[in-house]
Amino acid sequence: MALASLCLILFSGCAADGDRDNLFVQLRQGAAVEAFDVQALPALEAGLAEYWYPQALATVVIAVDRGQTDAVIRGWRDLDGAGEAVGFDDMAVGSHLFMVAMSYGLEGEAFTLGQAARLLASLRAKGLLVLNSFEAPIVICYDDQAAAMRQSGRDIEIVVPEEGTLTYVKGLLSNRPLELEGNIDLAAPYENASRVTDYGHLNAVCQDVTRVLRRSVFRIRLYSSADGREHQLFALLYMVLVALWTASVLRRGMQKGVQRAALLTGILLLGWITVRLLKYQLDFTTGLNRALWYGFYPFLLALPLVLLWLAWSIDQPEEKAKTPKWFLLLAAAEGSLVALVFTNDLHNWVFRLDLDSFNWGTDYGYGPGYYLLMGTGAVTAMGALAMMLVKGWRTPQKSRIAFPLALSALLAAYGAGFLLRVPLVWESDVTMVYGLFTVLFYEATIRAGMIPVNTKYRLLFTHSPLAMQILDQAGGVALSSTSGPLRRDEDTLLFTAPIAGGRTVWQEDIGALNRLHGEVEEYTRKLTVANTVLAGEERIRRAMEEENARTQLMRQLEAEIAAHVARLSAMIEAQPEDTARIALLLCYIKRRCNLFFRGLEARRLPASELAAYIDELAGLAGYAGVKILAASALEAPLDPRRATLFYDFFYHVSDWAARCACPYMLVHLEMEHGMVTMRLLPSEDARSFQPGEGLVSAIAAAGGSIAVKDLDGAVGLSLAFPQEGGEPYA
Repeated sequence: MALASLCLILFSGCAADGDRDNLFVQLRQGAAVEAFDVQALPALEAGLAEYWYPQALATVVIAVDRGQTDAVIRGWRDLDGAGEAVGFDDMAVGSHLFMVAMSYGLEGEAFTLGQAARLLASLRAKGLLVLNSFEAPIVICYDDQAAAMRQSGRDIEIVVPEEGTLTYVKGLLSNRPLELEGNIDLAAPYENASRVTDYGHLNAVCQDVTRVLRRSVFRIRLYSSADGREHQLFALLYMVLVALWTASVLRRGMQKGVQRAALLTGILLLGWITVRLLKYQLDFTTGLNRALWYGFYPFLLALPLVLLWLAWSIDQPEEKAKTPKWFLLLAAAEGSLVALVFTNDLHNWVFRLDLDSFNWGTDYGYGPGYYLLMGTGAVTAMGALAMMLVKGWRTPQKSRIAFPLALSALLAAYGAGFLLRVPLVWESDVTMVYGLFTVLFYEATIRAGMIPVNTKYRLLFTHSPLAMQILDQAGGVALSSTSGPLRRDEDTLLFTAPIAGGRTVWQEDIGALNRLHGEVEEYTRKLTVANTVLAGEERIRRAMEEENARTQLMRQLEAEIAAHVARLSAMIEAQPEDTARIALLLCYIKRRCNLFFRGLEARRLPASELAAYIDELAGLAGYAGVKILAASALEAPLDPRRATLFYDFFYHVSDWAARCACPYMLVHLEMEHGMVTMRLLPSEDARSFQPGEGLVSAIAAAGGSIAVKDLDGAVGLSLAFPQEGGEPYA
């Protein structure tokens, strides 16, 4: 349904009297119009017409003038190899259906326009495609047209293409009932001709005929819209682009003048494309269509005028900017030229039109007013460009000025090409091309620094902690972050630097810094006095802490060896003759003190040091009659507390062996099954050995255990501690 309705717009029909007006316009005016079934049936479905009266069949055939050629023509494919000119009337009523019929014959029911386009393009490339003429030796036409040529006296052979063709039904469309006589035979008259069955597919393909003919066959409209759908689609995309660009410049613009110029430019571009859209929706023969065409020129003149005003205002202070008189005079002159355009029908000074001619919309010339109008616009644009170049010459981005200059040169070349009707330029859409050039020129001048746009300037000045100003060459303030003049006193530093078109000035308030400096000096003086007092107090405190530490240390040491010293005194008094045991105890007490201090110094005691202490004590035990053989398989350091308990245990066992006259003893330190173990094997029964309660309690508190084992006649002792944190003590 949608495709069919769109296709209705693409076809131009013909009224009953042969007028070339649009058939649907004629229908609305109450006339009955001639139409093909592919137009009429969708029109009935869409409600654009009420009555359809089929009258005749029209089959697309090949008419061969045997008076001009002997070429053998059996079908569509023979046309390319015949070497004869082929007539193709692309302006005829229903001419779109010629190409559709060719496509049907070459491709079948699921046809596209591809093969037919290639065939016509090949004929055109060879110079054999003759447009809008029935005088060629071979003509693609309807069978009734071929019959008319035969009746005129030409030797015409009507060839129904062997690949196939289409037969259409012609009749009358009307919004009122008509009185017509007779029944019409609508059966296809030719064997190779088929009736249309899928109107939806045909109408969908018909929408592309104009575009395919222009681009693929005639090689025109390659870089612009080629049919009605593209005219509208391109215009919509263009409008979106212009709207986005306008919003972007409004957001980036620093000065109100730049923002106003961008907004006015966007409005002009959108207004121009809107007028262009309306123009292409109307019948080109009407006066309203011509008025819309004339309506292009106010926009064409206004755009350079806005650019000139922008170029003048970019360095003007906003509060002082007043439009100069010369600009107002120029605007009035251009307004007069616009009035001259709209009154062209009265004098033909701008466009030389022959309104009595059917082709006045394409076959027209230019009067002196047109050249005056275009010259005025060009001079205005060049004046704006020159003014921008002078004002923006000191920009640090001088290399980017080449882009606006290049765009200006391209636009001038485009305008000259349009006046000379160069095909590439003449076939383009002037409205969109000029609009795109305008947008690109604005953007290029912005990027080159010729138009000041920076959204951060105002925020910078608003939120700056410094008082800042930008001055013009005359010393006037262009931008300022303060409402009054800059201060000059001992608490303010003033800075200045030259910039393009003036200089920037800013001040830094150092009052807080001066106050802070004074406070720092006062604090420093007070801290010096306080530090002197604190240093004396610290010396006294350290002396007291050292004395307390020495006292505490001596108390701890005394607590550690008090019992052993008391035992030594008692032994000396009771058994002065037992010098070996006394020496053994003295050695034990000495090394016990060493272990005490070592425990305070480090978290670990080397195993070799413990072994040395044991060897030393074992050597003294030999004087007491006990020969001790000590061995150690430990390598890693031990916890000092546990090393001390090993040493305590070894001494007590050695003293026991000396008292009970045990002549031999073996001692071994090892790591076994995650336990650090000291094994002692005396030659006497060790079951008589009784460790003191203090030693047993200390060993238990450290996680150790004492064991007495019978080893097949010998009784041994062992002291074991578990490993800590997964790391062995061995």
